[in-house]
Amino acid sequence: MVYLDNAANAPVFPEVLEAMLPWLRPDHVGNPGSIHTQGVKAREAVENARRQVAKMIGADPSEVFFTSGGTESNNAWLQNFGGDLVLTTKIEHDSVLEPLAHRIFCPSHIYPFTTRYVKTYKDGSVDLHDLEQLLDGTHNTIRAVSIMWVNNELGTVNPMKEIGTLCKKYHAVFHADAVQAAGHVNMNVKDCGIDFCSMSGHKFGAPLGVGVLYISNSIRKSPWIIGGGQENGMRGGTENVPGIVGIGKAAEIVTERLQNWKLRWGLLRDAFLTDLGLRMPGEFYINGDSENYSSNIISLTIPGVNSESLLLLLDQLDIYLSAGSACSAASAKSSHVLRGIGMSDEDAACTVRISMGFNTTVNEMHEAAEAIVTASHKLKSMYS
Repeated sequence: MVYLDNAANAPVFPEVLEAMLPWLRPDHVGNPGSIHTQGVKAREAVENARRQVAKMIGADPSEVFFTSGGTESNNAWLQNFGGDLVLTTKIEHDSVLEPLAHRIFCPSHIYPFTTRYVKTYKDGSVDLHDLEQLLDGTHNTIRAVSIMWVNNELGTVNPMKEIGTLCKKYHAVFHADAVQAAGHVNMNVKDCGIDFCSMSGHKFGAPLGVGVLYISNSIRKSPWIIGGGQENGMRGGTENVPGIVGIGKAAEIVTERLQNWKLRWGLLRDAFLTDLGLRMPGEFYINGDSENYSSNIISLTIPGVNSESLLLLLDQLDIYLSAGSACSAASAKSSHVLRGIGMSDEDAACTVRISMGFNTTVNEMHEAAEAIVTASHKLKSMYS
């Protein structure tokens, strides 16, 4: 099997599984809210994980709150923003765009906020000039900026430090959707001036069903799930101790190994694109920023080759890619991200996402490249 859909769901690290297993057994059964020994041990495990995540992103442990994943985090930060205006882009993840479109009411504000959209370039990066103009033109509003750190379909890395500087200059709150960034690019929320940051464990070696919302200590906080007082009163409900232990261990591993992974992904990416270039020159192009990108994600367009047909042929060979975000794969519409960067519906329907994982090998990338070339030529000959 060649699994190249890690941006949708990455495998759990063996060390993470090992760290979690005791918390699924009868001798580690305590509720973190209990005062007996088993409960105290569970609480200690949760707080240790909080410290591990905080270290990965350059935060204080008191600023780390555990959630069920990126979607909850991308909804929950809005409950702590009591302002009038949110600036975002049209190529954010649906878990950011849909809450904004539905005008979620904030507990600290009786009116719904307004959403305005910042321009993006064809590579998917934010137009900083347009962002500053929007910030400068809204003096009498309480504003927030919500920008994806790494685009989940293109791999483009946004200039978060520059965005954070603008937010501070114009006294705007800054939320970063870092679901694809965590575990793949270096992160320091303090250096970037970030007030809220969303992450999801299953993108970087932790299990499904656990995520993080970072909230700066400078923010006045409001709970988003009420009842029970867990997570320092912010998120009611008994903590998912095995999952939290898992995301903590995954964060520890990322902190230790990320630099080596980034180097390896760069080499694998180059090998893959070289193979394609030799076998089908001029028959494809790569989307996204050519300089500022997360090296594990490749957005590949092969004009004239329908992505769904290509994926089905590759699936028969146990090679697994994606046509885009897994969260919207069931939709019949073309990707809003690809449309948002100006791609035609025809080319969007011929685009696949290749996303490498922590254990992807050079042989797997060679095998994938060869299979893509063969399948693409087969599909072209069928419809020519």
